[in-house]
Formats: sequence, C-alpha cells, structure tokens
Amino acid sequence: MNLYADTSWWIAYKFRADTHHEAATALFDAPEEARVLWTPWHRVEVFNAFRQAEFAGWLARGQAQTMIRLLEQEIRIGYWPHVEFDWTDAVRTACEISAEHALRRRVRGMDLFHVAVAIEVAADAFLSFDEEQNALAKATGLRLARSKGKGRLR
Repeated sequence: MNLYADTSWWIAYKFRADTHHEAATALFDAPEEARVLWTPWHRVEVFNAFRQAEFAGWLARGQAQTMIRLLEQEIRIGYWPHVEFDWTDAVRTACEISAEHALRRRVRGMDLFHVAVAIEVAADAFLSFDEEQNALAKATGLRLARSKGKGRLR
C-alpha cells in the first residue's frame, strides 16, 4: 500500500517526544506492507518543519540538520520511495479542491497542497495526525490510513 504522509506524520515519526510518535512508528507493524512515499514537496515542507522546530527550541542546536541528513540517507537507500509529480497538475488539483471545499470547511493552503499531491501521485491512502486535513482528504475521496491500536491500519 502506497501512503502519502503529511508533515505531521513525518514529525511524529522522527521526533520521539511527539505525542503521536508511537502511532507513527506502529504503522510498520501493520500486517499489510506500508510504503510511505517521498516527494519533492516533502523535501520543502518536512525539512522546513525540522528547521522551524530547532528555531523554536524544540530541538537542540544542529539537530535539525542531523535529522535532515539521516532522512536523506534513508531516501537514498530506498526506505522511502521517491515519486515525482507534475507541479502544474498539483496546483490545478489544489485549486479544484479549494473551489469545491473551501467555502464549507476550514482549509489551510499547505494542507490543500498535501491533499492535491497525494491525489497526483495516486497514493492508496492519506496519513496525517491533523484531523482537519484528514477531513479534507476524506472529502476528496482519499482513503485515510491511521494507526489503530498496535500497528493496525484502518
């Protein structure tokens, strides 16, 4: 199963102190094989989130760069399948999702783009700890993948 994980999942996966860390790592105990996709958009969003966490004092000085370097190594050796997408198509999809949903629910721009990219890379399911973003993803027809208990996906 190819999963598109938003920034909240990547942070929870990499930060042991995150309240969702156990749920993020439990994904890998799931009976069906879960492949979390990595896109160029993740490089911007996730790496920036690591740097902002250091800026805010949640990480020690230099820890963001260490985390980025380790994640880049994991990507290079294939832990996270790298997939490309057409940025123009993703922007067009984001605009269509906004037109359909933004007058009826709270939709942040970056959340909108995560959902659009998940659609563009044909992810089997969407993975996030952000309930508003999950609601948007579900409204667009994406299946949600969440840890339920010890390693079960629902």
